[in-house]
Amino acid sequence: MNFSFIDEVFDPLQKKLVKRWVLELPGAGCEWYKKTGGCTMCGFNQSTYKFTFGGHLYPHFIFMLLFYYAYSLVKKQKPEQLVIYNGGSFLSDKEIPLKTQLAILRFVKKHPTLQKIMVESRAEFATPEKLRQYHPAIFGKKLEIAFGLESANNEVRNKCLKKGLGREVFENAVKDTKSFGFQAFAYVFLKPHCLNEEEAVNDAINSIRYCFDKDIDEVSLSCAFVQKGTPLHALYQRGEFQPPTLRSIVRVIEATHLFGPVRIGSFDDEPPPLAKPSNNDDTDLLYEQAIHLYRRTHDVKVFEILMPGGID
Repeated sequence: MNFSFIDEVFDPLQKKLVKRWVLELPGAGCEWYKKTGGCTMCGFNQSTYKFTFGGHLYPHFIFMLLFYYAYSLVKKQKPEQLVIYNGGSFLSDKEIPLKTQLAILRFVKKHPTLQKIMVESRAEFATPEKLRQYHPAIFGKKLEIAFGLESANNEVRNKCLKKGLGREVFENAVKDTKSFGFQAFAYVFLKPHCLNEEEAVNDAINSIRYCFDKDIDEVSLSCAFVQKGTPLHALYQRGEFQPPTLRSIVRVIEATHLFGPVRIGSFDDEPPPLAKPSNNDDTDLLYEQAIHLYRRTHDVKVFEILMPGGID
């Protein structure tokens, strides 16, 4: 597993490709998972437990040893952005020590080429008290906090996906994040298992519209894939669930790209998916090429260029 690497992604806010340092930092594991068993589609706890001896919280000095070792692997490539994935909430002191959170922000603040850091968190941890501590630590550089909304529909989000997130909590987190001058990012999930393909497309479109109405800066469309050991995996094994088609992904992007910047999330993760989005026919390669180009340009015209006559 490559836990520290550089990739090149299109930043829709800057409208250019940037060098991004991707760091997978083994936090103590998602609090929501530990309390409830987690969201129906998520298998990230398996990686967390594998790399933290059962989900234990490392002391601050261990985190920093890992962090500086990870940096040594990418230092020469002069990254412009840092994104940290910890299989849970970076803002939770039970998952990443507060001292570590602030130390990493200060590192970015002082770094000669890093201009921005993005971290993920459940919305309830983005409190004014926490953000007030973050402000001086990162002042002068950009901080983006990514929240997993998944769906604007309360039934889909909480009964189907078991997210345990109220709209008011999400909206307050976005509002507080923006009030400190930080950027707010949201994940929207395409194809919860309780919706058919058409319903899932409409739910994603409505959820992306809702996010931008609530002042989100960027949205990432998280397209369902199946990871071993999840409730979604059990449904997939019984033939009761299939990931969305690539056609559905393109439909959502074409319907929402004018709302604001919409990314398409990766179809790969840790643990590796057992099933990914597919048309299940000979058009897969063309659609995958189009989606790859969209990720690098955020130009919906790539769908027309690669598929003359439009998307069927």
